[in-house]
Amino acid sequence: MAEVRLIPCLSDNYAVLVHVGDETILVDAPEAGPIKAALADTGWTLTTVLITHHHSAHVQALADVRGTAKVYGPAAEAARIAGLDEELADGCDLTIGGIRVTGMATPGHTSGPLSYHMPDEGLAFTGDTLFAMGCGRLFEGDAATMWGSFQTLRNALPDDTKLYCGH
Repeated sequence: MAEVRLIPCLSDNYAVLVHVGDETILVDAPEAGPIKAALADTGWTLTTVLITHHHSAHVQALADVRGTAKVYGPAAEAARIAGLDEELADGCDLTIGGIRVTGMATPGHTSGPLSYHMPDEGLAFTGDTLFAMGCGRLFEGDAATMWGSFQTLRNALPDDTKLYCGH
């Protein structure tokens, strides 16, 4: 079973560490200090980074924290995210250190973000498609597009899924 560490960053954002065995996955990189502190506190070595979307509050610390970690992110936003090693598309399935990860396109906040589902771990990471008390502003999409993304998440995720959002 994965161990999850929620990391408060900036004034209102989060990064998440997911650790299983020798694998440590970071979801989004908003602020280097808290992420580095969490890695030092746990003794985990970062191996993989999953980026949900291009906004600076989710990528600005990527260069400072990545080290030798492999960085994945949404193909639809790849031109706006420096440092991606591999671009992922809607419906992609990959295995990271024994953890199955599925990418789901959830546009609305931006035009091409991905949410990540780890079905065997019962975890989902939605970036700014969902907030703790709502959803991200509609910077590049419209209400109908965001509603479609909510439906995607509702239909794809089992009821007992633990959701980790951006803000």
